[in-house]
Amino acid sequence: MRRTPKLKTALYACLLCAFLFTFGSTGSTTEQQPRPDLITIVAATSPDQLERPPVVFPHDLHNEATKDKSEDCTLCHVAGEDGRLSPLFMRIEDPADRSIEELYHDECIGCHVETASEGLKSGPEACGDCHRRETDYVSTRRGFGFDKSLHYRHIKAHEDKCASCHHIFDEKADSLVYVEGKEEPCRDCHRAETEDNRSSFRLAAHESCIGCHRELALTRPDDKSGPVECAGCHDATRQAAIEVVADPPRLKRGQPDFVLLSAPEEDLERSKLNTVPFSHIGHERATNTCRVCHHETLARCNECHTLPGQDKGDGVTLQQAMHRMTSDHSCAGCHNARKSDTDCAGCHDLMEQRRLSEHACGICHAGPAPEDLEDARTRYTSVESFRTRPQDTVSGSSLAEVPDTVTIASLTSKYEAVKMPHRKIVTTLRSHISNSKIATFFHGRDDVVCEGCHHHGSVGRHPALCENCHGQPFREEALFTPGLKGAYHRQCLGCHVSMGLQAASNCAACHKDSEFTEGMSTLSTGEGAN
Repeated sequence: MRRTPKLKTALYACLLCAFLFTFGSTGSTTEQQPRPDLITIVAATSPDQLERPPVVFPHDLHNEATKDKSEDCTLCHVAGEDGRLSPLFMRIEDPADRSIEELYHDECIGCHVETASEGLKSGPEACGDCHRRETDYVSTRRGFGFDKSLHYRHIKAHEDKCASCHHIFDEKADSLVYVEGKEEPCRDCHRAETEDNRSSFRLAAHESCIGCHRELALTRPDDKSGPVECAGCHDATRQAAIEVVADPPRLKRGQPDFVLLSAPEEDLERSKLNTVPFSHIGHERATNTCRVCHHETLARCNECHTLPGQDKGDGVTLQQAMHRMTSDHSCAGCHNARKSDTDCAGCHDLMEQRRLSEHACGICHAGPAPEDLEDARTRYTSVESFRTRPQDTVSGSSLAEVPDTVTIASLTSKYEAVKMPHRKIVTTLRSHISNSKIATFFHGRDDVVCEGCHHHGSVGRHPALCENCHGQPFREEALFTPGLKGAYHRQCLGCHVSMGLQAASNCAACHKDSEFTEGMSTLSTGEGAN
């Protein structure tokens, strides 16, 4: 079997992970210092060259230690033709005259020896002091995202000159150029690994971002220039302290306000469902970065994901791309994840909900049929044009008909009956829904909150009682249906936990002891005995 470069890389990564697990810091008896700046140095180019454990390198610690030798990063990093420093150590690309291993040994150990000869505190010189199975550090590095707020701050700092960061490669000119309206995310070209003349995303981001920050710091030291050390971007505390623009202006790239989502033109004849009216501008407001949906490029979804699937979309069909529940990028997956929000979790976290109704698909697929798409594109300009859609059967119950309290008396032999503030619960849940655009759109009716508890019975003026289904503690034909006691405790306590409410710490928080129980308690403690 012929191994592709990607397969070789994957196999190498697996072997490296196994090596790190075997010879890493697991089992260390010393307390490790948390750091966000750790870099794992692997000079070997193949697994069979891993004779010693990789070196765990604390980058910012070296910055502090070398301040007396250099006020800049040029002690360890060299500049390219554009004057920007390479993120690689002492090289722009891998040298042809010596191995990477020799480069690190000569430069690192040489610096340590020189520093020690000056009577200063220095780093290790022996192999085992760098290549250690147990390190003194544990990584707390957090990935860094470029959200809308940070993007706007950079736009403002560069005075709307997008060419400072965005470029594409012009094959005719054989150079990088900026084209207005064609601004692409960095990851569109710069992928996980370096390919041909395109640096990996990691190298490109560090070279461009740190390079720009460094230049600003050198020319305008009194201005805010952005971080140049690892912790500035990758430390959790420093990330939390980054200034956030509450409501940044919309990104300007010519994107539509409204679209009708459909299969690609070549698949329209085979498309069976109606198109989906989609508020692009509304989803922009609800998300913090375009990558929530456009996870690879800013292209339309159906350019990569077609009805039968294609290599360009990694074989993921359009139906899967839009409906896969386990994906953060699909419509259904993103909406489903919102169910775990505190305001929604009380109903959605706890138990299986009723099956989708016959009108559920039509809530999204409310647009014109695929064969009418061409004429419809110019007639519709917003989702509001499609809000008159088929609804589930509305029960007709009003808030005035909801009982103020409901008495739960299933355990009265041991405890007094519990009075549940029924109307208060319903009112609170309705308030949560009214504040959620996604809930008001997909629920379709106001009394859907009742289904959070009455999850299989009919909902209306006279919903089914809990004991209708949960009357027996065990039924062979319904193994996953708990008895009445289990159902009440699972639902009530579970809802309190999921919605961040104060949960009962003991039985008496909800159940007042009955006279019989109180009497037994008195006898057991000896109080009042003759």
